[in-house]
Amino acid sequence: MSFTSFYFLLFFACLLGLYYIVPEKCRLPLLVLASLAFCYFADGIRLILFLAVSTVSTWIAAIRMEETEGRAGRNLWLYGALLLNLGVLSVCKYLNFFVYTGRILGGLFHRDLVLKPFSIIAPLGISFYTFQVLGYLIDVSRGTCKAQRSLLKYAAFACFFPQLVTGPINRYPEIAETLYAEKKFDYTRVTFGLQRIAWGFFKKLVISERLAVLVNTVYGDYHTYNGLYILFAAVCFTFQLYTDFSGAMDIALGVSEALGVKMAENFETPFFSRSCSEFWRRWHITLGGWMRDYLFYPLLKTEALAKVGDRAKKLLGKKRGKKVPIYLGMLVLWFTVGLWHGGSWNFIVGSGLLHFVYIVGGQLLEPVFKRLKGFLKVNTECYSWHLFERLRTFTLITIGWVFFRASSFRTALSMLKASLYPNIWIFTDGSLFKLGLDAPDFIVGVLALGVLLKVSVLQERLHSEGTGVRERLAGQNLVFRWIMYYALLFAIIIFGFYGPGYDPSEFIYQGF
Repeated sequence: MSFTSFYFLLFFACLLGLYYIVPEKCRLPLLVLASLAFCYFADGIRLILFLAVSTVSTWIAAIRMEETEGRAGRNLWLYGALLLNLGVLSVCKYLNFFVYTGRILGGLFHRDLVLKPFSIIAPLGISFYTFQVLGYLIDVSRGTCKAQRSLLKYAAFACFFPQLVTGPINRYPEIAETLYAEKKFDYTRVTFGLQRIAWGFFKKLVISERLAVLVNTVYGDYHTYNGLYILFAAVCFTFQLYTDFSGAMDIALGVSEALGVKMAENFETPFFSRSCSEFWRRWHITLGGWMRDYLFYPLLKTEALAKVGDRAKKLLGKKRGKKVPIYLGMLVLWFTVGLWHGGSWNFIVGSGLLHFVYIVGGQLLEPVFKRLKGFLKVNTECYSWHLFERLRTFTLITIGWVFFRASSFRTALSMLKASLYPNIWIFTDGSLFKLGLDAPDFIVGVLALGVLLKVSVLQERLHSEGTGVRERLAGQNLVFRWIMYYALLFAIIIFGFYGPGYDPSEFIYQGF
């Protein structure tokens, strides 16, 4: 049951009506039952079983950690639950990664290793809900929050259906405040939620699905569509990925908001970033925060990295040496981020190690760049320089997404090499209209991206003022507000890709 299906809209409409009709004490059980129903229709009984294992194991382990005296006993429950859940995640998603890597290593050493891949299909959203419950478990072990004694309440947190398919990766102390609170029907909150759902539908059905046609055509036959076709498709995929993923977030957060539950934001206008490190503070925010707090910082505190730092200071000096363990920690962090996205080297490079190179390389070369800018007398505080930084960041990120979208690491390298062919005439001879979209669809896509850009500029400006687009729109006159609402609704109905015979592509991140 996809977020953009008619059945999901019917499911959500029925749930929303029941949620504010039933007595307060029945709302949490209703949410749990609705979440289980969503799991069943989204991915069958297996998703319920996998989710039940994660939920029950971490619920029991957290309680036992609080009840057990002595660090050794508490660690036994902590590491036991961590190994169980990470083991299930690894078997489902990463077992074949070791098989393929073994083949590569065997080829390098001229060894013919007979390793066959396993036919394992991971349940939807396994990386999202696994990281979420493990984050809760680690918070309990650190004393950041108390263990939840009620299985019903904990199941509502672990199984809350809007977050299951594409996240965000919520923190228990943050979501519990509104998840368990008593709620009354609030017209503004519900309408704001519905508006955000509609905006998510616009991103997915009008923009992302339209761009997917172009991207699939070129990436599916890159030998034919070489040169600037590849660069064009790479840029299209960057916008496709953003509108697909952030569109899913808008729907999930809108549904949650209408139900009175506040979930974590996952995007903050990432294409306004002036560096790659800033981009990752604005893109998939909850994953970056999880990796930082539960992997990177604990890794820096380990005895092994402390010893590496001491030795590095003796060899390189105190100033340079103290950065060595930080960079090693970042290497592990970015490898893990890439592996989280998928068990193959194109994901590990495209959404992991390449960004490590960008960020660390930029830090190491910063003194050189600073002297060069001083020599050229570059004004770094003007709009043109900020625009250059944003375009540079967008270009570097787009190169990474080529690895992300390509079928393999080798394919990505071949595509980047083939993109150097200067067939600039494709932008003037109508060749782009032969990639699956005719001229009217191209115009719709360009106009829709223009609307997205305008809204993003407004979001960027209003965010600094502490408000948002919906709040600003709510302050406008009634006629203008409803013109905007109907314009968005009719844009989805008229220009969206949906309907009988059309099978919209799944949200890209729901497979993670």
